[in-house]
Amino acid sequence: MASQDPTAAAPSPPGLVDLLREILADGLRVGRAELNLVRAEGIAAGKRGARAAGLLAGAVVAVFLTIVFLLGAGAEALGGLLGHRWLGWLVVAALSLAVAAVLGWLGYRTVKRTIAEGRRVGAAVKEDLEWLRELPRQRASGS
Repeated sequence: MASQDPTAAAPSPPGLVDLLREILADGLRVGRAELNLVRAEGIAAGKRGARAAGLLAGAVVAVFLTIVFLLGAGAEALGGLLGHRWLGWLVVAALSLAVAAVLGWLGYRTVKRTIAEGRRVGAAVKEDLEWLRELPRQRASGS
């Protein structure tokens, strides 16, 4: 009978490199699973946000239509009081035009101020960048 080597028959324990590979592979699987979970949650949140935006847009349209109908009813009532329907509509149109003019003027001023502020910020950034460009030269000259 041939004698068998007991060490040859027993499986060798996994080496340190094999264990590290397994740990790294498990870590990568967990990382991918987490990434997929975050991606799925982000997509679901985006869909909910889009649905909410659609509902809010519908509400804005409904409010706009309500305002139009209320203005029409007010114009009809005012025209009835003045004795001519068209006169009521003319008064409401003039008031709407006045509101639009005031809002447009305020918007124009705001845009003008915003542009001026943007130019000031741009000039400040330009100064800072110029200072950063000169910094190595100042250090080289010792000042």
